[in-house]
Amino acid sequence: MHSTQSKRPSIQSYLSVFLILASLAALPARAQLAGANLSGVVMDASGRAIPNATVTIQNLATGVTRQVQSNSDGLYSAPNLLPSNYDIEASAPSFSKTVVRGVALTVGSERTLDL
Repeated sequence: MHSTQSKRPSIQSYLSVFLILASLAALPARAQLAGANLSGVVMDASGRAIPNATVTIQNLATGVTRQVQSNSDGLYSAPNLLPSNYDIEASAPSFSKTVVRGVALTVGSERTLDL
């Protein structure tokens, strides 16, 4: 009579795999950021939010523009902009335009600019 040994992995094998995976998950993630993020609130002179305002962001080096809209709370966001200097303009019906010139954005920056 010969014995039949189980071919199942041992508890030590499962534990080893778990520890390896847990240590890999704990490593810091290094995201490669290629651009900058610009966000803020569009407000009137009294500090009230302006919903549905148009924010135009122009890259001064390339001339490329991007437009975003503020939400119902006046918040706008323009993610992943190329590093450069920008002119930023906010406009809305019944309000005068606001222009901020020469805003420098660098790789990985999170810039807040209320308009």
